[in-house]
Amino acid sequence: MPFATWRPALLSLPLAAALAIAAVPGVGRAQSDEKVVSSATINAVSYEPIPPGAVLETQPETQSQMDDDAWRRADSDLSGRGYTIGSEGNLVLTVATQLTSRLSADQSVGEVNAKKTDPKNAALFSTEGNTLLNPRDPVNTTDRAFRINITVYDRSTGHYIWRGSAERADASIDPATAMREMLPALLDRLGETAKDVTVPLEQ
Repeated sequence: MPFATWRPALLSLPLAAALAIAAVPGVGRAQSDEKVVSSATINAVSYEPIPPGAVLETQPETQSQMDDDAWRRADSDLSGRGYTIGSEGNLVLTVATQLTSRLSADQSVGEVNAKKTDPKNAALFSTEGNTLLNPRDPVNTTDRAFRINITVYDRSTGHYIWRGSAERADASIDPATAMREMLPALLDRLGETAKDVTVPLEQ
């Protein structure tokens, strides 16, 4: 009687590879856990000190939705830092946001006029954003700069007390998400002078 022989079944290569990957901790989840990481740059100039707990009247620079959102966030953030929000003092803090094209915004008037003769390259002026727009460039490309500008001035003298800005490095993080991280980081420097401070952004 012939002896019965046992032969292990060979796994197909795709199945074997899948099991091997599943056996490695963390692999398979990496792609789903992946975060978009970018950064913003902060610059600020202090002209006079801002007293801790100072009374600040805050206002958006325009009536745009983005300015309004940034202003409301700034109000909440400043209150949490011990500042008093109100109109009893002389210090006024304004919040502004800006989404503009680096390439188009830096063009001279002569360059803009020259491009008007070519419909494909025509530079259009946005009356809402006061910026130059190129129809060939989509809004969310890496040449689009998103900025938050905050200024503090003394209403009794008209002099600036502090000015600061935060600019998103690229368009991998959308403006609304970037603003949630850029605004607190900029307010961290309120009253200070800063030059090219890099702040990480995550989505």
